Amino acid sequence: MDKLLIKLINSFGVSGKEDEVREVIKERLNEINQDMYEDDIGNVIVKLGSGETKIMLCTHMDSVGFIVNHIDDDGMIRVDNIGNFKKEDISHSFIRFDNGTLGKIYTSHEGEFVDIGVNEREDALKKVNEGDMASLVGPYLSVGDNNVISPLLHNKVGCYILLKLIEYVKVENAELDFVFASQGEIGGIGARIAANNINPDYCIIVGTENATNAEERKNNINIDEGPVIKIMDSSLIMHKDIKEMLENCAKRSEINLQYSISTGKSEGELVHKERIGIRTGEIAVPCRYKYSTSEMVSINDIEDTIKLLKQLENFKEII
Repeated sequence: MDKLLIKLINSFGVSGKEDEVREVIKERLNEINQDMYEDDIGNVIVKLGSGETKIMLCTHMDSVGFIVNHIDDDGMIRVDNIGNFKKEDISHSFIRFDNGTLGKIYTSHEGEFVDIGVNEREDALKKVNEGDMASLVGPYLSVGDNNVISPLLHNKVGCYILLKLIEYVKVENAELDFVFASQGEIGGIGARIAANNINPDYCIIVGTENATNAEERKNNINIDEGPVIKIMDSSLIMHKDIKEMLENCAKRSEINLQYSISTGKSEGELVHKERIGIRTGEIAVPCRYKYSTSEMVSINDIEDTIKLLKQLENFKEII
């Protein structure tokens, strides 16, 4: 697996505490001598090319996680969720606090508890305090010929795709604004602010989409069968111009596409309402077991998404 993707996966980036993953992104941009700027909300933005037409490519760099709300007398740590995910998908997982402290999370009808191996509140307070944040943590594994299992693939995969795209794309006839957005898991706050400041003609959200897995067999999205065009979710119908643009990119790069209609949400929910309205859509990498410590994606799907989006450098020829 690419060392850059591993570095992104291992970086702490819970919503509102994205400093570590932000530094990984900025470090990579410095390595390839790419100019960037960071806005007041913590978005990292790269501008390539110039022209009358602006296309914003956006992925959020933060992850779901936990925040400590109380430490019991027996040293057990009570936490609340940051972002939306199912309790059953994370029970008995390992987590890491932002100061490096490791623990095991357990969920029950009484709430979510973290065990860091102490028996007294006083001992727990030496390592963790109310208000501290924690992230899912676990090994990254290569499985099969092309697949990867790891926590936090959503949305470190999106960050990886944009970083690779910035490295390879040579855009003409348009302006491409790459946005690594903050606080995506708690309402797309960073993406909304970036869209308002950039005022793009088009916005393409890059993320992941739920794929068929051992538990949910009815989904028609499969890993290793190409990127997903999200036609509609619970908050956004993809703009027809974006759909046409992505389909033309896929045709030029000979990439197979999948299509989804889902009940999920993404930053596109808010972006398309900014200014006087922004034509918005999403392309996604299929992901099994999303928001768990064993998310699974195909490296082929990631590479195909990069290959497809690289066609945006030929903007006038694809729409």
